[in-house]
Amino acid sequence: MKNISKKSLLIFIIALGFGGLGVTIGTFFLPTGQHLVEIPVSVVEIDPPAKGLWSVPKDVAVGQFGVSTQCVLRLNNLRVEPLTVEVAAEADGRLELLSNDLKTGDLLVLRPGGLEAGQAVAILTGVNDERLIRLTIEAGMTAATAEDLDESVRFVSPKYRDNMGFNYTFIRQLLERAYDEFDKPHMEIADDLVIQIKGSEAEVKTTIRLSVIYQGRRNYLLGDEDSPNSIQLILDKSPNGWKLSRIEGLRPLGFEEKAFKLLGAQLGVPLTQAEQIEKQQFCMPCRQRMVERFGED
Repeated sequence: MKNISKKSLLIFIIALGFGGLGVTIGTFFLPTGQHLVEIPVSVVEIDPPAKGLWSVPKDVAVGQFGVSTQCVLRLNNLRVEPLTVEVAAEADGRLELLSNDLKTGDLLVLRPGGLEAGQAVAILTGVNDERLIRLTIEAGMTAATAEDLDESVRFVSPKYRDNMGFNYTFIRQLLERAYDEFDKPHMEIADDLVIQIKGSEAEVKTTIRLSVIYQGRRNYLLGDEDSPNSIQLILDKSPNGWKLSRIEGLRPLGFEEKAFKLLGAQLGVPLTQAEQIEKQQFCMPCRQRMVERFGED
């Protein structure tokens, strides 16, 4: 971890708040020019086993029917994960499988031919929108915890725009800087997601806590042990899935949301003359709060 300023740590607060809570997007050209391909797939949710056997449609299997050992592709953080299973019986268009790895509720890819292990996918059919939103938020949190830049920006819409002046380009810059400078983020959803879907837009409300290790000490950047940070995500639905288009309510170190705009000036977020003065006034209380939680440089 680099020796950096207290202001840089707040860059990390912003970045993880975005990177940890995301939604899946389909095939598109990122503003950086990188081409991210997410293959559209249909999936089926598997029911609890009966007498130790999992009953699944035949067309989840990879390979020739009639062979006792088959491969299925399970979704794991919206990427495909191959699993080897044993076929105990085959009838009426279904397979009865033996597997210690499958779990009730797993999603298996239908007609998976041509997909490779780890391929990113966009679900077209097989789960409802609320389940898809939950799956993608979970995948986004995993990406942030792993400090994986490419996987994190996978969950942010290229059309992202919030009332603090951040767009996709600023968010990617925040994440890149944060993942380079800080250690072992831990994000926790304190309350269940409250999801309201209205046509092509969804609003997700929840509360989170976010901590990191900085200068050898772990402490909270969003929320704390007694009081989590309430946030609101706005998602838009495209033909390729749900995309994060706005996030509201992130309160770094307990400061008001406006702190994000002041800090964003380091990346080029435009400030008015009055906001420039606010930024200067904010520097000292921000530093004091950081010293309280993480100690001196």
